[in-house]
Amino acid sequence: MKKIPAILTLILSLVFLFSCEPSRDENGDFLFGVNQGGSGSGGGTTVIKKLKSVTSKDDTGEIITYNYSYLAGKLVSVTTSDNSISYSLFYENNLINKMDIVEDDGSITTTTKFTVTYNNGKFIEANGAGSENTGNKFTNKITPTYTNNKISKIISKMVGIDTADPTVLYDMFTVTSDITYTGNNIATWKFSTAFPLTPPISLPPIVINTTLSDYDTKTNPFNTLPEVYNIISSLYGFDTAAVTGFSANNYRKITVSTQGDTQSATYIYTYDADNYPVKGVASNNLGTLTFEYVK
Repeated sequence: MKKIPAILTLILSLVFLFSCEPSRDENGDFLFGVNQGGSGSGGGTTVIKKLKSVTSKDDTGEIITYNYSYLAGKLVSVTTSDNSISYSLFYENNLINKMDIVEDDGSITTTTKFTVTYNNGKFIEANGAGSENTGNKFTNKITPTYTNNKISKIISKMVGIDTADPTVLYDMFTVTSDITYTGNNIATWKFSTAFPLTPPISLPPIVINTTLSDYDTKTNPFNTLPEVYNIISSLYGFDTAAVTGFSANNYRKITVSTQGDTQSATYIYTYDADNYPVKGVASNNLGTLTFEYVK
């Protein structure tokens, strides 16, 4: 029979996050930034640092730390202090060719193994095979679009596999991020979902529009992470959507609109001698973000 994989709860939690707790979507880097990433172009300095950890404290006082590990200078894993999600990265010829993601919501563990495809060194597709400890299985195909050598669209198509008959497939949902830029920084980000009109999953679409502005001239540390990691991870852990890491610098204003509600926030950063942020503080006591770098 067809069963809904637990990954769908991420989408459902997203609805709750943006429609029922508007203050949490204002946290900018505190919610949109924890596992961000970009092309690695950076900005504001010629010094390239590697993230060791990022700790966020949200407006409810909840604290979570993302830890980054490297081998021979390459990012090989990202883990969280609450063990909710982990990423393992594998390389071939200095390019990420595989990525494993393990999610644990406390009751169901989901593992997705991605194989990454390139064309002349340019990322063109990631195909994931997913499974849960409940027996559910699914596939996830991620396709990026580049405009002027910048990521302008990310599409993730989820397809379920019937547990009774593995030859029977069914659409779960499609997640799309549409991104525009001003210079080397994101100006707008439209996050949208589309669900099938027939069971077992039938939900109205979700659309979230985000505007980012007033960028500083300092380095966005998430932009130094591998682009492929940033693209794939942007679809996991929606409270830390990685899309903003495609910006070279750090935004100081953000406005989020969804389901008729609009919220805005501003940020104040402190920086180290190399112009990397070491702490960000959101307006209205919405949260803080603390960065630590590999020494």
